[in-house]
Amino acid sequence: MRVRSKTGPVKSTPPPAKRVASSHARIPSGSAASKAKEKKTTVRIFVSYSHANATQQAKLQIHLAQLKRDEVETWVDERMEAGDRLSTEISRKLREADIFVALMSPEYIASRWCQLEYNRAMGRRARGLMRVVVVVVRPCAWKDTGASDLKSLPRDGRSVIDWRSMDHAFADVAEGIKGAVRAVRASMPAKATRSKPAAKAVKPPAVAKVASRVRAKPKAVLTGKRPTLSRAAR
Repeated sequence: MRVRSKTGPVKSTPPPAKRVASSHARIPSGSAASKAKEKKTTVRIFVSYSHANATQQAKLQIHLAQLKRDEVETWVDERMEAGDRLSTEISRKLREADIFVALMSPEYIASRWCQLEYNRAMGRRARGLMRVVVVVVRPCAWKDTGASDLKSLPRDGRSVIDWRSMDHAFADVAEGIKGAVRAVRASMPAKATRSKPAAKAVKPPAVAKVASRVRAKPKAVLTGKRPTLSRAAR
């Protein structure tokens, strides 16, 4: 565009610059980038062990530390006492648990208390309510406990003491438990869908009350006209 100047030669003005979209444009709220990361479902693990294997139980907890940061809770009863019945707290924790981990050893099989926990867990497993993981701490007749069809850890059927070190053994155990956690999480949405009842449409009480009042009013009141009386009424 050329503009004629009164005192000088013709000056040319540059065309208006095109507006460039900012690289920091607002991202639509419905886009995938703006969505918050979904929180994972909590998986609860019940660890059953004999006090003779307290060292191995403590080592297992260390190797499960990373899983605990990933919405996984572990529970152990560190105040177990001999008895014929499971305490209320232990029974509740067994009902809430998704995975039951049994540290198998000769002492575990010989313990009446441990067998009560184990049998309760196997009963829940038979009903599809729990996964049972067997960790062979020391060579023992664990297959005679009804767990012969279960895949034991560590892998290859080697007990923990047969590995080069306890850390190598429980690192393998932690990987096996991690796989069980993934399987439980994969089955959780289907369970929640089946158990959730269908929502029923309920008419708000306030709306129904107003509607009944409108129906009860005479036509004359609604139209604003004075009712016409018949001759007999006059």
